[in-house]
Amino acid sequence: MAPPLTGSPFSGKGEFIKRVFVVLSMLILLFFLWQIGKDYNRPYLAYQKKYRELLSKAGEGKPELAAFPVGTRQQWIVDLGRIDRCETCHLGAEDPRFQDAAHPFRTHPDADSHPFERFGCTICHGGQGLATSVGDAHGPTGNWSTAIYHENFLQKSCSLCHGETIGESAPVWALGKAIFFEYGCRGCHKVEGKERKKLGPPIRKIGGKVRIDWLFRWLRDPRSYLPKARMPEFLLSDQEAADIALLLVPQQGKSDEAASGSVVRGRLLFNKLRCVTCHAVEGKGGNIGPDLSKVGSKLRPEWLLKWLRDPQEIMPETRMPVFNFKEQEVRDLTAFLLEEYKDLEVDEDLASRNVKAVGKGNVRNGKALIDKYGCTGCHEIEGVEDRGENGSELTRIGDIHISRLEFGEVEIPRKWRTIPNWLYNKIRKPRLFKTDLKMPDYRFSDEEAAAVTTYLLSLTAEKAPSQFILPLSERPPDYNPQGEFGKVLEKYRCLVCHRIQGKGGTLAPDLSQEGSRVRKEWLVNYMKNPDTIRPILVERMIQLKIPDADIQAIDAYFRTTLVDSRVDNLAGVVKDMSLGNSETISKGRTLYFEKYACDACHQINLKGGTVGPDLTNAGKRLRPEWVVLWLRNPKTFLKRSVEPVYSFSPKEIEELTAFLLNPKGSRKTP
Repeated sequence: MAPPLTGSPFSGKGEFIKRVFVVLSMLILLFFLWQIGKDYNRPYLAYQKKYRELLSKAGEGKPELAAFPVGTRQQWIVDLGRIDRCETCHLGAEDPRFQDAAHPFRTHPDADSHPFERFGCTICHGGQGLATSVGDAHGPTGNWSTAIYHENFLQKSCSLCHGETIGESAPVWALGKAIFFEYGCRGCHKVEGKERKKLGPPIRKIGGKVRIDWLFRWLRDPRSYLPKARMPEFLLSDQEAADIALLLVPQQGKSDEAASGSVVRGRLLFNKLRCVTCHAVEGKGGNIGPDLSKVGSKLRPEWLLKWLRDPQEIMPETRMPVFNFKEQEVRDLTAFLLEEYKDLEVDEDLASRNVKAVGKGNVRNGKALIDKYGCTGCHEIEGVEDRGENGSELTRIGDIHISRLEFGEVEIPRKWRTIPNWLYNKIRKPRLFKTDLKMPDYRFSDEEAAAVTTYLLSLTAEKAPSQFILPLSERPPDYNPQGEFGKVLEKYRCLVCHRIQGKGGTLAPDLSQEGSRVRKEWLVNYMKNPDTIRPILVERMIQLKIPDADIQAIDAYFRTTLVDSRVDNLAGVVKDMSLGNSETISKGRTLYFEKYACDACHQINLKGGTVGPDLTNAGKRLRPEWVVLWLRNPKTFLKRSVEPVYSFSPKEIEELTAFLLNPKGSRKTP
């Protein structure tokens, strides 16, 4: 029989296990105590303590303080599938008493229209709604790269619910959208559901239009010719510019047709026509048409002559109207433009060197460069296949993960590695992260780059539930008049400046109710010889030399279609007024100059302010029914009218109308 064991081979191991157990128990206890301490020292507790102090200073007494719950707060927005705890720190967001408080206690400016219990916070602001610390909530952190949106980009969220008709309610987003399409970004970058339009002029037989030396300089640096050019800078070398220019203008002879006009007569005609309404010259004028400051160093005489005769024959989609010039007027105006507006920095020697440089170009390389840089995204180029949309697709660029973006060798701190910051810097300096990229430089300002970034961030797959959709404005109707007026409207490009029934420009007055506003005699005379109605404006109605038949077509359409029944319904009211009575006119004059000081904004006989239209000939221009309705409420036709609503009495409206229609019928105005 074996002797009893005095020890166990496992006894030493048992002691080790005991020690490990004790150590682990202590670690678990310490971790548990650390968690308890962490819960009692949450970062948000300091904000809640500060908020309690603000409540105390607000003088609300102990009941509100006693009822104030300490701890996390959250909103569960079931319809959006979000849980937001932002109110844990942003405690005064819905309290109007804290409008001037510092963050995070300041009242939210849209708390009334966007209550948190329905919308939460992250649907608009971004960020991580479940977090309870500033770093985690605002981001970026860990593998979660969607940081809270800076106020510069915040309007990116507005289109989720309000669509693309939001307009002036989100001006930064609206500016970004306008820049994106007006500068041809869509030409290279596909955005699903957005039509691609060629915004640059078609390059068909461009050798007959521009001088070859000008084309070379333009390709090298468009803004050296035109500082506000929409054409971006592709950073082409001299050889690359020569290669492209030679492809576009294979050869160019001497001008076949000279202007043979009078520069003096051309200058007088240029000023009489008010060409600066649409065209800038030396930094002054409109921006509807191209800048003419250096046009004499750009265009060939024979092309300019043909253009002035009928611009719509050369470019059917042009915004320039037909002026019905006589042949000698065309030649005089051409002679003036080519002689007066030359690039003073370009001499014959430089032009000759530029032409020689193009002569050494390579057509094959030029075509390859056009394909590389996607020139056909904006231009229709004769003999070159359309290879637009050669940039990255941007349909859901707002959803892209930060890991898919390349920062190159640029050192950027983690907290700045966000989608908005990458997009913003890419737009400001397209080749910042990699020098051999093909995206050109538009030289956008900080404001423009922030606006474009805001629009791009709104391109997302995220959709708001139907109950959240609320368009803020209606889309303009497809206004397309037919018949004689439709032809006149198209010929003179009226909708470039004027708006009719929601369609057109905003440079000039809306004509939707013009037939109820102006008298026929005034309209006919005005169309023949436009004069100044608003003295403060630089732009004026251009002199179009419209023939009588076209004027009659305009007037007939105005009288039958562009009318407002609210004006016509006042015919009986106006008939009962004593608008020709001298005493009524005199009382209206007193109201105009003394009681309401209308001359602070309006002129009569060249005396008075210039904010509103000149009223000297209001009696010849305006229908009395329209004046009455306007005086009742100037915002009836123009919601953004700067004229106050004075709430005139019916008698005052009669007296003011009498004076405005007969300003010379009372004693002499001051």
